[in-house]
Amino acid sequence: MSDLHIALLVLAAVLLVLVVGYNKWQERRALQRLETTLRSGVGDALLDAQLPQAPEADVPSPHTRIEPKFGSLAPIQPVSAEESDQPTLPAELPAAPEGGGTPAAWIEDPLLDCVLELRCTHAVDGVTALDAIAGLQKQRFALPVHVAAWDARTQQWVHPDRFGFYSELLAAIQMANRRVALDEVEASRFLASVQQMAVALDADFDPPDVGRVVRLATELRDSSGQFDVQIGLTLEGAGGPWNTEQLNRAAAKADLVAAGPGLWRRVDQAGTTLFTFGAASLLKDRLVMELDVPLAPVGAEALRQMYAAASVIALDLGVRIVDDNGQPVDASSLPSVERKLEELYERMRQAGCEPGSPRALRLYA
Repeated sequence: MSDLHIALLVLAAVLLVLVVGYNKWQERRALQRLETTLRSGVGDALLDAQLPQAPEADVPSPHTRIEPKFGSLAPIQPVSAEESDQPTLPAELPAAPEGGGTPAAWIEDPLLDCVLELRCTHAVDGVTALDAIAGLQKQRFALPVHVAAWDARTQQWVHPDRFGFYSELLAAIQMANRRVALDEVEASRFLASVQQMAVALDADFDPPDVGRVVRLATELRDSSGQFDVQIGLTLEGAGGPWNTEQLNRAAAKADLVAAGPGLWRRVDQAGTTLFTFGAASLLKDRLVMELDVPLAPVGAEALRQMYAAASVIALDLGVRIVDDNGQPVDASSLPSVERKLEELYERMRQAGCEPGSPRALRLYA
């Protein structure tokens, strides 16, 4: 290789190094300019824009719900979003506005009801809600079952209808009454039905311990039994059996109203039954008046009203008023019975069950 060839190769190598170095220098300068620009900050129209603040709404936000408040029989009033983050189920539900669901007549009771809350992951339409509830309604339970839905538009618990949108539902079963208590089979059936509802509604709920629910139901039945008292007056005479016309006439004179074949009753202004009157089931020469103590309001003085009605009927039919042992009963014996009644009333109040109250009507009806 000649000297000329060697010189050309060296020159080419030098030029190559110079080109590579120049490119590196240009790249470094570009990176420095980019870095400087980024450090100085580039405005973002979406990030930097001052978004207008929404005015405060007159209704609670979607995260503010009115929850049923358990543990009190007093009327529960709705609370504001500032007072609580959970909406209230009032004891007296207002009439629904036009287009809204019918207010739920059932009011949950912490002593009587096993209540399950179904929290929907998203609001469901009324048709979907009714379809989900249908499975529970088809079941036959020995104790009452209730369903209510929270309607955010009307801000109240309502009976679900096909026009609504609901974010939450309540499913409840009464645990006991004077005749029966919820057992493990019934409790499990109810829980399974609610589970199916939850799946259909894509809802969460916290299933209770079945054994604990059954224990509470048994305790409720047993404890309420001590107040399950009836007071009877027997009308006895030689003129029986009496025909329907005679009994209707006597009942009308005593201001009693028909309650079924061979049965009459006295009601107060609210429509509550104070006592009943009818023929004895086996003895045709006797008529019976009966006061169901837990169901009659204390202020109605149902015992005195019953004795007064018995006196009117006894006079009309020519019979006498006697006790279970056949001994004559007159007005002078009422004060001692009333004193015993008052002791029973007080024990009921201490147990949280006012005679004639909604709780007592559900438990002893």
